[in-house]
Amino acid sequence: MSLLRKTLLYLFLVALPVGIGGGWLFHTLIYRGIRYEVDEQLSSDLTYVNSQLAAAGTLLNREQYVGDPHIAIAPASRPMPRLYLDTMDYDQREKELVPVRELRATTQAGKQTYLITVKQAMGEFDEIARLLSVSIIVAFLLLLGFLVVLNSWVSRRLWHPFYQLIEQLSAYRLDSQTPLTFTDSTIDEFRQLRLALNTMSQNLHRQYTVQKEFTDHAAHEMQTPLAVVTAQLDQLLGTEPLTTEQVTYLEQTQGSVRRLVQLNRSLLLLTKIDNNQFADQQSVNLSEIVEKQIRNLESYAHHRHLNWTSAITPNVCRPMNAHLADVLVSNLIKNVLVHSLPNTETKVVLTNSYVKTVNEAPPLPFPAEQLFGRFVKNPSRPESTGLGLALVWQIADRYNQTVHHHYDPLTRLHTFTVLFPAT
Repeated sequence: MSLLRKTLLYLFLVALPVGIGGGWLFHTLIYRGIRYEVDEQLSSDLTYVNSQLAAAGTLLNREQYVGDPHIAIAPASRPMPRLYLDTMDYDQREKELVPVRELRATTQAGKQTYLITVKQAMGEFDEIARLLSVSIIVAFLLLLGFLVVLNSWVSRRLWHPFYQLIEQLSAYRLDSQTPLTFTDSTIDEFRQLRLALNTMSQNLHRQYTVQKEFTDHAAHEMQTPLAVVTAQLDQLLGTEPLTTEQVTYLEQTQGSVRRLVQLNRSLLLLTKIDNNQFADQQSVNLSEIVEKQIRNLESYAHHRHLNWTSAITPNVCRPMNAHLADVLVSNLIKNVLVHSLPNTETKVVLTNSYVKTVNEAPPLPFPAEQLFGRFVKNPSRPESTGLGLALVWQIADRYNQTVHHHYDPLTRLHTFTVLFPAT
């Protein structure tokens, strides 16, 4: 959930109980205010009746005080202070029971004590209270809704520079020709953020350029002397006469140089991947790459007496860099061929969801969590660089692919699976 929506949600959650509590409070205040005015009117009516009785000294016309106010003779031993009551009374006009506010009190007129009861129908006042309460609550809710909409509009305008920064960061590429420059803002906080991002972008671009130049120069400078050493070793092996011991030394040196060349290429490739120097990508046909690698390595598989089987779904395409896709498939298949036991079965499977290899081999000589680490290799194969599976992991991670390894101790089968993300 975005920050703006979460802010509006919290504002609504806070405003909802405030609106409910405010509506109840308004209704209570209005109702109490009306009842207070009605009580004052009843008190005034009672005072008027008392004054009439005091002036007359007796109840002259009994029919006049039968309805409202109602006056009855009370025992002298029962003086009653003013008592306000809420009751129901039958309304002759409405033909139904209606709420009534009632005031009762005793008074002394001459030698007689009278119980006086004055009433006031509350139906119309209750309707007025409800109408006022509903009107105020509706007005309050409309005002609240208007404030929420206004706050949303204002917040969107205030946060617009922030969303612009996010869009620019999303489109930023480290391998661009120039560092990214973020747009300015009139808000101090966003201006400070823009300055910090501009400084970070320039530093990252500078470091990337220096590291890229170092990688390119190192690749060029190291490959040249290695190629010269390899050529000279080949010439030395072709010279006569050479003793058996000299041939052995030269072959060992030549093997070390080849391993150094392979190590140099793998390290430079890992560095380029880390530096995002393979940013370009296209739809790569993995089926063709797998078939090509199987053809290239078929002679090696026969040399090791491996039963080579494959199940390849045609036209499996994934958005990747073509060179990295070739490296991933090549290292995955080479790992199977190199570490498989002779005279065993090896399988390669490619579907639209994954690429998988299965081979029979001894258990890992190191913890399984170290399998995809750099320079982790089988001690029985010192000629290995220990970077093949590290490259597989690095390339797969770059394209949000997941690499899994499973070993079955009963069948001694190793299964390497690269799962493709859903499209």
